[in-house]
Amino acid sequence: MKKEQVIDSIRSLHDLSKAINSTLDIEEVVRMVMEKTGALMRSEKVLIYMLDSERGALTLRNSLGFQDGDELPEEIRGVRGLDHCLMRRGRGIRVKDILARSGCEENTLIISILSGFIFAPLEVKGEVTGLIGVMNEKLTFSELELEIFCALGSQSAVAMENAGLYKRLKDGFLHTAEALAEAVGSRDPYTGGHTRRVVEYSLLIADALNMPPGERETLWLAATLHDIGKIGIEDSILGKGCALTGDETEVMKLHPEIGAKILSHVDEMRDVISGVRHHHEKYDGSGYPDGLSGEAIPLMARIIAIGDAFDALTTERPYSSAVDRGSACFELELSGGTHFDPLLVAVFCKKIREEMMEVERASLHPQAQ
Repeated sequence: MKKEQVIDSIRSLHDLSKAINSTLDIEEVVRMVMEKTGALMRSEKVLIYMLDSERGALTLRNSLGFQDGDELPEEIRGVRGLDHCLMRRGRGIRVKDILARSGCEENTLIISILSGFIFAPLEVKGEVTGLIGVMNEKLTFSELELEIFCALGSQSAVAMENAGLYKRLKDGFLHTAEALAEAVGSRDPYTGGHTRRVVEYSLLIADALNMPPGERETLWLAATLHDIGKIGIEDSILGKGCALTGDETEVMKLHPEIGAKILSHVDEMRDVISGVRHHHEKYDGSGYPDGLSGEAIPLMARIIAIGDAFDALTTERPYSSAVDRGSACFELELSGGTHFDPLLVAVFCKKIREEMMEVERASLHPQAQ
């Protein structure tokens, strides 16, 4: 291998390491690992198998460069004792070397499909978590390239482990938020499922606006927690089975500020607070708590306000009768420019009417389903 190739390989490995450690999105990490590995190893095809050590099996995690008709083994069973000792210095693992019983008919088929692949272990703290495989039928790999491939496997494994851990922590955090919102919602016997529906309606608008994933997730969290401040409202007001008095209404109006204050103690919630605090602002400035108007109202809050109002209109309550979805959209549109952002209302009602038409078509032509 020429000196220039050595330098290029080391530089590429360094660049790859920076890239895969630049995000904590597990799917993005896996995608970059595969693409960068393919480029670095000049491989037309890349595979990642994850190890289930209890079952002694390798499960296909991702693949790159294969055609739709290619039959890849989803699982390789009979793998035992897979650890870093299986990777000899500078040499890759071939499929036949990691199968406990190569005489098995199934394993023979697997060997045939993957015979051209060389695998490096995905290794974290001395333990193998999986394998990454490359193949280029036109090339042979030098000893140094295989050394780099081994290092790449270790880098990739650490990045995937960190991203996976972050995802588990994040999922736990989001589930906790959902549980908290559900606990608060359960105190109001007349609005069962309200939070879930407001989230659904809010995301309907987000999808129509092609909102980026990160912003969409923040909106999801803000919509989930938009009524969290009701935890500070007395049960006698929250569960009252008739219209509130003037004084009771003023107390209820405190819940956006209470919610914002609660969330202000959690650093991870800083981007969510504006959606919670301002979801009762009105487009003409007559809302609360701060009397914001127009686009001075955060986009999240303008979206949640529409979902919140639509659910109130379409849900039966002791002090108000539910209306159908079409009528609710008509009422929202009448309030566009005063209560609500008229452009967002138009987007939302268009999606609702499309859904209504789909339901009607399905009922008229059930055989098409």
